[in-house]
Amino acid sequence: MTTPHMTLVITTINIPTLLEEYAANFEKHGHLEHTSAIIVGDKKTPHDAAAKVASDLRGRGFDCLYLDLPAQEQYLERFPRLKPLIPYNSDNRRNIGYLMAVEKGADILVAVDDDNFVMADDWYAGHAHVGSSQRLETVSSANGWFNPCQLMEYEPHCTIYARGYPYNKRWQPNKETSETTIGRVVLNGGLWLNDPDVDSLTRLSVPARGVSVRKPRVMLAPGTWAPINTQNTAFHRDVVPAFYFVPVGEPISGLPVERYGDIWAGFFAKKIIDHLNDRVTFGAPACDHRRNAHKLLHDLELEFWSVVLTDPLADMLRHWRLTGGTYRDCYAELADHLERADWPHKKMAGAMKAFFGRMANGMRAWVEACRQIGY
Repeated sequence: MTTPHMTLVITTINIPTLLEEYAANFEKHGHLEHTSAIIVGDKKTPHDAAAKVASDLRGRGFDCLYLDLPAQEQYLERFPRLKPLIPYNSDNRRNIGYLMAVEKGADILVAVDDDNFVMADDWYAGHAHVGSSQRLETVSSANGWFNPCQLMEYEPHCTIYARGYPYNKRWQPNKETSETTIGRVVLNGGLWLNDPDVDSLTRLSVPARGVSVRKPRVMLAPGTWAPINTQNTAFHRDVVPAFYFVPVGEPISGLPVERYGDIWAGFFAKKIIDHLNDRVTFGAPACDHRRNAHKLLHDLELEFWSVVLTDPLADMLRHWRLTGGTYRDCYAELADHLERADWPHKKMAGAMKAFFGRMANGMRAWVEACRQIGY
């Protein structure tokens, strides 16, 4: 059996020294030749220092590439429709790394944030099942949602919901059942100890620290969804045409719609994964989330419309019919559905429709870029 090649894709405005710990972990467990990293810089990134980190890691035998702004611009010249839709000062720039990783031959891509530090266990092994058929405990839920935060223990002991879990499904009885099934896993959501990935309203009201993992891994049944982010999340190259970090940031009623581009990308991916009879898992490996400094009230402002829009988007998405037989074709179908959707808001429905129309345009540009690289 061929050992899959795994590429980490990271955006950062900091010096990416965290990759030194990843490289050490890969070397310790014998995975250095099967791993690589692509660092996508931005305007605030200290480019010389970031480039030196990449150079030093290559000297240790870890294939690490740093993309400064001129290198990114040169690469995007090949995709004239997509290029103007990838803004600076945005996590959206990780899309450049996704395309390049596929072209460089990655079997598994792993999106990590620059505050997701590797833990002491065999991190590669935790994601290496992506792309293979697995026999695992498979969870179904009555309300159609699974909360990844329930896989961890917290101090103080509490119940919290992962960022992106619809508010209209929280704090309600939700019967879960499980059985052992077999399916091809194409996406694995790793966990986040220390500072779990929750929204700002949760952080403000229920501060909690993740201290341990309760269960190593579960598979989600078709029709049971969970928030999927881009923190310690691995996905197979087949899924790349459907895992575009969607463009956000445009304002609705004066407030920018932010911080849920990865969450909505995950919703779209799960819809298509279910349609194509593939599977999603959650669990190991866990990262140490040493969260960068944030002003939580400012985060709350940025997340306002994202939280409001998540519930109707998730509800509509479940009912949109797909007919395509590939990730790329299905993603194009979702863009059409999104553009035609009507939003249940008396005053802001028009602004919402325009916002998601722009998103659909970006999704089509992504499909075109994937087609261009033969994917």
